[in-house]
Amino acid sequence: MVQESRYNKVLVPLDGSGWSQRAVPHAADIARTNNAELILLHVFRPPASEYTDQLSLAGQDNQIQQMREQMKQYLIGLRTELRGEHLQVRTHMVEGGSVAHLVCDYVNSEGVDLVVMSTHGRSGIAQFLFGSVANKIMQCVKIPVLLIHPEKD
Repeated sequence: MVQESRYNKVLVPLDGSGWSQRAVPHAADIARTNNAELILLHVFRPPASEYTDQLSLAGQDNQIQQMREQMKQYLIGLRTELRGEHLQVRTHMVEGGSVAHLVCDYVNSEGVDLVVMSTHGRSGIAQFLFGSVANKIMQCVKIPVLLIHPEKD
């Protein structure tokens, strides 16, 4: 009897920081164990997105396009590295202001089975003031979310 995998699509939201990338080895292990597809997702938030029209007029389009391209190259590099480990990996980049909302929309539209993400580990007043993308994602999806806590010094 062949056992069906629990997870077929594992999503890792990445913001390009070392913090977010800490979730990748955990997600890769789960994907490998379940023969699942690993999806690396980035939500691109243009700087001062509420002023995009004014930035265009000020000639900032090239700078924003450069930032977009740098993130694309980062994702491609990570994808290539993981494919070298014989994992099935794809990348996706969406653009907008609300990271948690866009991640949730992606999870629901793509049939993702598991989200693996790191958390900055804020607590108390810091989390209250800044909110928690991880917390918002946990509230808006109906699938498991594995949080990877940052390493303590």
